[in-house]
Amino acid sequence: MTAFARTLPIAAIAALAFATPVKANQDIWPTLRQQAFGDRPIQAEDGAVVLELPATAEDAALVPLTVRVPPHVKQGLKSLTLFIDKNPNPKIATLTFGPAAGKGGERSFSTRVRIEDFSHVRAVLETEDGTLHMASKFIAAAGGCAAMAAKDPEAETVDLGKMLVKVFPPALEQSPIWSAQVMIKHPNANGMQLDINTANFIPARYVKEMVVKRDGELVFRMDATFSISTNPNFRFTFGRGEENNLDVVITDTDETRFAAKSHSSGS
Repeated sequence: MTAFARTLPIAAIAALAFATPVKANQDIWPTLRQQAFGDRPIQAEDGAVVLELPATAEDAALVPLTVRVPPHVKQGLKSLTLFIDKNPNPKIATLTFGPAAGKGGERSFSTRVRIEDFSHVRAVLETEDGTLHMASKFIAAAGGCAAMAAKDPEAETVDLGKMLVKVFPPALEQSPIWSAQVMIKHPNANGMQLDINTANFIPARYVKEMVVKRDGELVFRMDATFSISTNPNFRFTFGRGEENNLDVVITDTDETRFAAKSHSSGS
């Protein structure tokens, strides 16, 4: 059971964090940390996890974010939780890893996120021995969650759920780590955006879960929030298998399920 499953839902964390007005310089991380991980120690900036994102966002609704676990970390991975301290919901996502996540090389996860205000962004990694490691960065960004949709909301639903899954063999044939990309057509509306035609709020509908399996074994399950950008795009690694075929199932907040497969020519 993950730390989040043993504690309050993240919506309760957000409610607690923002129950009173938050000053621009107020540090809400202690509250988020306590709710998510209790009194468990966290080893900060120890090199076990690396977070990459720009210091300033060109588009606060489409901020690239990458988490890397360097090759010197030999342990298996249990979970990865991503936070944006000052977002309306501070959690981006939690990934719970399975046996097909792999060992023996650099492991990574990338996506694009919305950032509402100047904030610290954090990646908290739990390794298989139960140790928590954290990397954090500060980013200057504003308005990414409430930005008006650039397109007609009806147009955004055309080809809803169309998904592409790609698998990439490693440059070195003997590498135990492969990589993949999942893209899905989905508005990922967060309920804070305005319709350009009516100036009314667009109802929330976003990807809440993604399950990735390689040759039938779990790579990871991701529980996500509306902090993921429109038309979610994920890049990640997984451990080499016999066939290296991926099965991906995505579920959104309307309980609609979308599924896709990728077949690799290598092994």
